[in-house]
Amino acid sequence: MIEYPTILHPSRAPRESCIGFEKLDGSNIRVKYTTKKGFSLFGSRTQLFDEKHPHLGESINIFYKKYEKSLLGMIEKYWPNEREIVAFLEFFGKKSFAGLHEENDPKDLVLFDLMIGHKNRKFLLPQEFVKICRKSNVEIPQVLYIGNFNEQLIEDVRSGKYPVIEGMICKGTERTGAARGNVWMAKIKTRNYLELLKQRFGEKEAEKYGE
Repeated sequence: MIEYPTILHPSRAPRESCIGFEKLDGSNIRVKYTTKKGFSLFGSRTQLFDEKHPHLGESINIFYKKYEKSLLGMIEKYWPNEREIVAFLEFFGKKSFAGLHEENDPKDLVLFDLMIGHKNRKFLLPQEFVKICRKSNVEIPQVLYIGNFNEQLIEDVRSGKYPVIEGMICKGTERTGAARGNVWMAKIKTRNYLELLKQRFGEKEAEKYGE
């Protein structure tokens, strides 16, 4: 199952049109759909897992209860002839931090991307993703920004002008062959969150979780 691509540092992102979503603080979960088996294969960012996984296993039941029926309806309506689709979701609780979760903290899943296709895989453009999910009453991260990616946006996110804890993910509204899935993405983290990382992990370790 394909892994989610590396997201650009703000300094490397195109200064082009984008949509900015809240960056939820949790673990990346991917779920693969095939016409033969439906949604049946689950993975973290780097490895596959099942219900027995000590930290992520409960995400499977949450997915089936919250998303399976709605996503199957979306597939039937918009992509009935596609052999494979991968859904990407964030798994988190109120006490989750930098991918670490507390056992008794209630968890949730939120869909943040869909990759369509078997060989010529492409992410939905963010404007398509928002439109289709809203029509289908499927929960997605909050849309915070629509406009050009620029220095003012970067500073506004970092300084805490948006109602987010971790930061923002920006996705280009036009396709580009230079990015996996043909959509470029960049993340901006708040200074407050980066400071919390340093306090928790130390400066060197915090760099792994930062921008």
